[in-house]
Order: sequence, then structure tokens, then C-alpha cells
Amino acid sequence: MAGFPYAATTLAEVVRTCSPKPLDGEDLRRFWVETQPARDPMLAFRINLKDLLEEPGTPAVLVFGHRGCGKSTEINKFITDLPPDRWLVVKVQCGQFLPAGGNEAADVLLAACTSLMGVVQARELDLNEDALQPVLRYFQQIEVTRQTFTAHETSGTGGLQVGGSFVGQLLGLKAGLEQDLKHGSRESTSVVGKFRQQKGQLVAAVKSLFLNAELAWRRKAAHPDARLALVVEDLDKLGLQDARRIFVEDGHLLTEVGVPAIFTIPIFAFHSPEAGAIRGYGFREIRMPMIKVVHPDGSPADEGRDAVRHIVRSRVSRSVLTDDALEVLITRTGGVLRDVFDAIQHAAQFLPVKQSGVIDLAFMTEALRRMQTTLGLRITYPPDDRGGLRDPKPLQAKLAELAKGQAKGQKFLAQADPELHLLLMSGALLEYNGDGWLGVHPLAKAYLKDLGHDVGG
Repeated sequence: MAGFPYAATTLAEVVRTCSPKPLDGEDLRRFWVETQPARDPMLAFRINLKDLLEEPGTPAVLVFGHRGCGKSTEINKFITDLPPDRWLVVKVQCGQFLPAGGNEAADVLLAACTSLMGVVQARELDLNEDALQPVLRYFQQIEVTRQTFTAHETSGTGGLQVGGSFVGQLLGLKAGLEQDLKHGSRESTSVVGKFRQQKGQLVAAVKSLFLNAELAWRRKAAHPDARLALVVEDLDKLGLQDARRIFVEDGHLLTEVGVPAIFTIPIFAFHSPEAGAIRGYGFREIRMPMIKVVHPDGSPADEGRDAVRHIVRSRVSRSVLTDDALEVLITRTGGVLRDVFDAIQHAAQFLPVKQSGVIDLAFMTEALRRMQTTLGLRITYPPDDRGGLRDPKPLQAKLAELAKGQAKGQKFLAQADPELHLLLMSGALLEYNGDGWLGVHPLAKAYLKDLGHDVGG
């Protein structure tokens, strides 16, 4: 298709090009689309993020936006735009290190350390071994807890034999920490548990390691202003309790890594009565607005629809996804890019689609119908302390009232309401945070209607 040289022309290609994962590497170059005007023409996300990173000292920046709106892809684009002879980015995908729940800020710092050790190896940074001996001893002392750390282990080095060298010890430590974070216990007697008990010492060790790595990078880059930056993603996917422990109770730990740092944060955390505590730690913050495919009164937002249309067409040709199927896809996913690609993936699995090689309106409509049930089941209260479940009907009724008011043209704003937090976390309520208004996800609205709720038009 003219203008979209990488658009998939077969169903097999669609499954790959429409992965809901964030764009990175070659896919970022091929498929990234500028969406800023459709998000908020008043806010230049990547420019503002770079300005914050360039501030004097070691700014810690919180990035927030609705889950699935494209934050990670925009952050990846931001990273690629940084001058490579000056900035070295340590990127942490917390989802690769941490379990789904029960996390604390100390765990995030340990994940950052493991990623940094990988960067040190990959970039062959010449660390100051004498200065870091106390740091290494500190980590090793904790590692003795499980009696498996050995300085000569080189798991993950691709066969590089480093024996008992300093780098070898770091890599052995890296392998051990990864195992502990992914699969280890969080009990007080465990490795992770002991690090949690020594937060002050952990922060000092992390800071020393990052500062030493930054100096090594500055020497290698031969640039007087060369900097190291930490980017921690996936924290926006946390639940309420994890977000509170990390950002409210121990948020100050994240501001002390010694280098400029960027952390994603759940959007509902900024609607909590405790949001003031988060801001009190000195974080800078920047929002990533949603793409708006509708206005608050429900009328189509043409610029947003054009943006989503462009994003999809850059990856899928008309020969595989028909125009009318794309239009209903845009309407019923509400501008949530993750849902756009999930719907395409769902439709691609249908047997008749596999046989014809075409996703038409009927099959896209069926894929969206099935997704609305999946989304609807997330409209629920969390289990109580004993694991008991509360009837979700009151939460459903609240969302239905919002949908009914929205259908009448009412504009709802974000506020410190625990039930709104749950609805935002579920994805059933969307925050178009460029303008600061809330909208019910079209699929959630359809689900509630099927249950018999009055949702307006």
C-alpha cells in the first residue's frame, strides 16, 4: 500500500506486526507514528521529558497515563532520540523481574541494579573496582543468605570466562539477584527480605554503583557532559497496594539513585488522597495523554480517529483488514491502543478468518464482543484480607451511572474516589488526561448494557 511500505498483506504477518507489545528496535523505526497533536496539542511529551532529564542534579521523573495508551512506545522513541554519544540509558522492564504483586521500592532498586550490571558488561565499562569493593561485599553478605552465591559463576555471560574477576563477581551477583527477584521468597529471612530491612544501606550501594558506572561511561564516551539515565517501566501496571508501598511509603528511595531517572506510575495513584505525599518527595511529573477518538459529549474526534487509523494502516493493509472493520475497531476501543491490537489478534484467531485471510466487519465485531466480556469481568472489588470477594454490582452500577451521564453530555473529572480508582485500574473507565475528563470504555458500556443496566444512548 502506498505510503505504508511495511503494512502486512497476509494474516501471518498481521499477527506479528500487530503485537500489543510496545514498539522497540526495528519495529519502532518501521511503525512509529507521531500522535502528539491527537493527544494534546498543548503538550509536547518527549520534548518536555528531555527538558526534565536535562535539569541540574539528578531529577526523578514520574510518567503517568492511561494503561495501554502508548506510554512505553513513546518512551522508547524518546530514548532513541537522545544523543547516543552523550546519554547511556539503563532500561528496566519490571515485569521481567518482579511478580504480579507484593512488591516494594527496594525490589525496584534491586531490579535496576541487575539491569545496570548487564549494561556494564555489554558496554565494557571500566568500573573503579577499589571504590566498589564495599558495595560488592555488601551484596555478597546478603547473598550468603541462600548459600548459592559464588564469585566465579558467570551465568548469562555467553560463555565468557572471567573467573574470579571483579566483572565475574558482578555477573554472578546479577544472576543471583535475578533469580531472587523472579522466583525467591519475600519472607524476612530471604535475600529480598533482608535487602528490604536495610533500605538505607541498599540505597547507598545502588547510588555508588550508578555513579561509578556514570563516571566510567563519561570516560569511555569522551564527552564532558555524558550522563547515565535510568528508565523503569511497568510500574504503571501495579495494583493499588503495590503502588502505595512503592510510591507513597518509600517513594523517597527512588529519588536517590544518583542519576536522572524516569519511572512510570499508575494513573490512579495521582487521584489518591496520598498523592501529596508522592509529590512531597520531589518527583517531577509528566503525563502522557490518551488519543481521543471522541469528545466529552460523545461526538467523534476526527484528529484522534485519523491518528489511530494511521497507526493501524501502517501495520495492516486493506486487503487483510477492511475499512469498515477498522472504523468499528476505532470506535469501540476508545483510543486504547493496546485494545486495538488485542482486538486484531483476537479476530486473527478465528477459523473462518484463517481460511479467508481477511478480517471483515462481522469478525471484528465478534472479536470486540468477546473482549467486552473479558473487560467486564475486571469491574470488581479486590479480595478482602481473607480472600473473600465482594459483589461487584455496586461498582457496575456506579460505572453505568457515569455512562448514562456521559450520554447526556455531562463531563466527569478525575477525583479522589476509591471506586473511581478501581474502575480506572480495571480499564473500564478511561482518563483522557490531556483535558482531564473521564469516559466509560465503549466495551465496558456494552457489557453493562448486556447485563441490563441503563447506560443511556
